[in-house]
Amino acid sequence: MKVKIGIACDDIGFERKEEVRHYLEEVKGMEVVYDPVKVPADGQNTFAVLADDMATRIQKDEFRLGIYICGTGIGFTCQANKHWGIRAVAVSNPYTAQRARLSNNAQIIGLGCRVLGMEYTKMVLDAWLDNPFDFATARENSKKNLLEAKKNDDLLLKKPDYIAWNMGFEAE
Repeated sequence: MKVKIGIACDDIGFERKEEVRHYLEEVKGMEVVYDPVKVPADGQNTFAVLADDMATRIQKDEFRLGIYICGTGIGFTCQANKHWGIRAVAVSNPYTAQRARLSNNAQIIGLGCRVLGMEYTKMVLDAWLDNPFDFATARENSKKNLLEAKKNDDLLLKKPDYIAWNMGFEAE
């Protein structure tokens, strides 16, 4: 079964998003089930709306991984992190991408097309996609930190009634 993934961008990241979509589908064998930006104008001044939409769809378990591409990857991830259970990280190299997944079980990464070339972007994507969080082998500290993050979300954010999965805080 193909892994389902969402991808979005602003107008600046549109061309790179198209390249990444092709890479995800043709090389990584993934199914892109969310791609709301069909032309560059669709992404103009929409990062907050798209971050909210992607976060909600992840919460509803339409897909569990998301990628956003803009100039830096920062603004979108800041907005996505306002949602209960979402862990979004702007990554700029393979190591931070790998650790975003292995240490934090991050569901969303933000990529900067003004920071990374396409070949390096592929290395970053591989590091994030090829190193899934596994509760059986994860460091105890990472598992404890996820539970602390959940407590923090419970304290500071409203958990929507439509949450359809455990958001990766614990093993299923």
